[in-house]
Amino acid sequence: MKMAATKQKQEESVGVIHVYSYKLLNEHIKFLYPKLKPLEKSIKQSMMPIPFEVYVSSMVFFSLIAGICGGIIGMIASQIIHIQPAAIGYLLPPIAGISLMAMTFGILQIIPAVNVKNRSTKLLEEIPHFIGYMSTLATSGLSLEDIFKAISKEETGEDIVKDARFITRNVEILGMDLLTAVKDLVSRTPPGPYSELLEGAIVTAQSGGNLKEYFNATAKVQLEEKKMLLQKTTEALGSVAEIYTILLIVFPLLAVIMLSIMGIMSPSLGGFDLITLMNLLTFAVVPLSGVLMLVMMDTMVPKR
Repeated sequence: MKMAATKQKQEESVGVIHVYSYKLLNEHIKFLYPKLKPLEKSIKQSMMPIPFEVYVSSMVFFSLIAGICGGIIGMIASQIIHIQPAAIGYLLPPIAGISLMAMTFGILQIIPAVNVKNRSTKLLEEIPHFIGYMSTLATSGLSLEDIFKAISKEETGEDIVKDARFITRNVEILGMDLLTAVKDLVSRTPPGPYSELLEGAIVTAQSGGNLKEYFNATAKVQLEEKKMLLQKTTEALGSVAEIYTILLIVFPLLAVIMLSIMGIMSPSLGGFDLITLMNLLTFAVVPLSGVLMLVMMDTMVPKR
C-alpha cells in the first residue's frame, strides 16, 4: 500500500504533460539520450523528481510547441509590419519559430544545472547548523540511522531535512539497508563538503568507528570554515560601504555643484537642460543606484 502511494505521488510530481510527452516522443528521440548524458547527472544531483528520459522528452515537446508558437507569431508580424523586401517577410516565420524553439530547448537544458548550483549553495549554508545537531544526536548514543530519522522529523524545508527523509523513505519503504541508501544519496549530491560528510559517515559506520568523534571533528572544521566565510563577507561589505559612500553621497553632491556652476555659463549641457539633468540625477540615477547596491549586498550576505 505504501509502495503504491509512493509511486502515485511520484507520478503526480512528474506531471501529466511530462508523461504524455514521454509516451508521444520517447521512441523518436532515443538518439538524443547519449548526446545529453551530462544532463542526466544534473537532474540526479538536483534531486528533480523526474526521470532523465521523461525530462528530455518534455524538453523536445515544449521546444516544438515553442517553435510552432514562434512561427505563428512570425506570420502575424510579417502580415502586420509588411517587411521589405518580401523575401525577408517570408523567412520571418521559420526564423522566429526556429529561434524560439532553440531558446526553449537551451533554457530547459540549463535549468537542471542551475538547480544543482542552488542546491549546492543551500547545502553549504546548512551544513554548519546541522552538523552540530548531528554531533549532539551522536553524543546521545543514537546510531547513524536514528540520526537521519531524527532529522527527517524536523518540520522545515531545508535540503538536508529533505535528504534525511529521502534516506528514511529508502530504508523503511523501499527496503534498502542504511549504507546503500546513503550511497544512493551521495550519488545524487553535488561534490562538496556535504558529499564528503556523507562519505565519511559511511566509512565510519562500516569500520565501526565512533560517530560522535567523527561528527565533533567535522563540526569543528565546518565552524572554522564558516568563521572564515563570515570574515571575508565582512571585509567585502566594508568595501561595499565605501562604494556606497562614493556613489550615493559624494558623487551626487559633486554633480549638483558642478551642474550649478555650469548653469551660470550655459543653461544646457549636450543639448539637455541642466534642470532636467538634475532631476534625472535626483529621481532616477540615485534611487536606481541605491536599489542596485541593496541587491548586491543581499547577494553577498549569507541567508543563515
